[in-house]
Amino acid sequence: MTQRIGLTLKQRELLTFIERYIAASDGVPPSYDEMRTGVGLQSKSGIGRLLNALVERGHLHRLSRRSRAIVLAATPAALELPASIQARIRNLADRAGTTPHAFLSAVLDAHGDRP
Repeated sequence: MTQRIGLTLKQRELLTFIERYIAASDGVPPSYDEMRTGVGLQSKSGIGRLLNALVERGHLHRLSRRSRAIVLAATPAALELPASIQARIRNLADRAGTTPHAFLSAVLDAHGDRP
C-alpha cells in the first residue's frame, strides 16, 4: 500500500479502493462507475477530479486512449518479483552465463517494445 500523507479522506478512500480492486481482479483497474459506487460519489466528474489529484501526487499514472486506463505508481513492493519468478530468471541467467540483472536488461532491450 502506498503512503497516504497529503491526501484528502476521499482521495485516500479512492486510492485504497483502486488498490484492493486491482489486487482482487488480476490487475484490471475499476471503471469510473465502479469507483463512483465504491467510494459513494454521485458523479463520474467527482471521480475524475479525485483521479487527477492522485495522478498529480504521484500515486497513479494514466494510459492514453485506453479504457480503464489507470495504473498504480510503482512502489518497492510492487517491483518485487515473486520468488518463483526470481528463481526462473536466475536459472536462465546462469544458463546464459550472465547475471540476472544483465539477463533481464538484454531481454528487455530485445523485446521491450513489443505488445
